[in-house]
Order: sequence, then structure tokens, then C-alpha cells
Amino acid sequence: MLRDIDNLTESELLQWIRRSVKTGSNILSRGYQGHVYLYEGKGQRLILKAPTGWGLGRLIRRGMLRNEHRVYSRLSGVSGVPRCYGLLDGCYLVLEFIDGVPIRRARITDRGVFFETLLKIIKELHKADVAHTDLKKKDNLLVVEGRRPCVIDFGVAVVKKPGFAPLNRYLYNLARKFDFNAWVKLKYDGKYESIADEDRGYFNRTLVEKVSRWIKDTYLRIMGRA
Repeated sequence: MLRDIDNLTESELLQWIRRSVKTGSNILSRGYQGHVYLYEGKGQRLILKAPTGWGLGRLIRRGMLRNEHRVYSRLSGVSGVPRCYGLLDGCYLVLEFIDGVPIRRARITDRGVFFETLLKIIKELHKADVAHTDLKKKDNLLVVEGRRPCVIDFGVAVVKKPGFAPLNRYLYNLARKFDFNAWVKLKYDGKYESIADEDRGYFNRTLVEKVSRWIKDTYLRIMGRA
């Protein structure tokens, strides 16, 4: 069931996405969850995420999209996050199109304001018991009009469960640290020696990140000697 979309019915959108999947048209990008399609028509621009593959792989990707839909349902009203219109036919995630540029390719007019706003968004996510987990991937952060951040792709987000759930609580707290560490990395472009005193409290590199960094550095050293 979708939220109301002006001038567009569920049936029309369902026909469009099925046709697009069948013909391989209107693909905006490809990701681990599946393909991302751009709908343009009837005064609307929408993003539709569809699972790909067959058998078990498709079932896993479909489950990931359903989980992402549940995440977006918790973030309704949070600024800096695309609006979610719902899950079409149980497997097509329908989102607001954000006209932004991935941060890796964007020019930011005021970095101070931009990263202050991004920090507020991250805190709002955590207030809603959602940790993004993958903000270090620069394609997951858009720059809108050169000044506003927009966080996208909650495919691996962790939601804190109520009650007694020690493993979930551990993963959620770990993911929160990932989010703040990513914010510091992006703000200072990986130059950790330049972190200002007021931001040091947000940086707490986890064991997972330390090991990942060691593996990456070791690999680069080996490849450099080859």
C-alpha cells in the first residue's frame, strides 16, 4: 500500500516498474539490493528500488528492501531523509527523488553549516532508534543545492529493538559509533590529526574499523611491493 501520490495511481506505477524491469529501462543505478529506477511523469519524479536475481538471492534482496521500508517508516518527518511512499506489491520500494550530488563529486558552499546540519540529522536518526551504519560510503550522502545534506540508502541500517535484546543492542551501539566516526572522517577528509577539540568526543574508532584499516593498509603495502 502506497501513500497518496498526486496524479498517479498504484496500478499505473506498478505497470511502469514491471515494464521497466522487464525491458531493463529507466535504471538510474545498480546496488547490492537490486536496481534503482527513476520514474518521471505526471508531474512526479520518484525512485523505485527493485530486487534482482532469482531464487534465494532474490528473496534476500526482497527482505532487505522490506527492512529498509520498515526503517523509513520510523523516520517519517525526519529532515534530511527522503520521503518514503511505501512498498509497492510487497517488493518495490518507492521513495522521493532527491535532486542532489553524491558528496564525493559535490562542491559544498559552507562546510561548517553543512556538517553541523549532517550531525543534527545523525542525532535525529539515533533519536528514532535508527543507526545508518554505512555513511562512510560517499554515495550514501547527497549534497543538495551545494549546501544541504541528505542521507540515503538505509539497506544495512540497524534498528534498536525494545526490551531485552543484548545482541541487537550491541550491534546498534556499534552502528551508532560507525555513524559518528563517518561524520568525523567526512568532515575532516580523513585527516584525523586535524580534528578540533569540540569534535573529538564524536570520534571513537571501533575494533572492527581498526582491523579493517589494518587489512587495507597491509594490502596496499603488499601491492606496492609487487
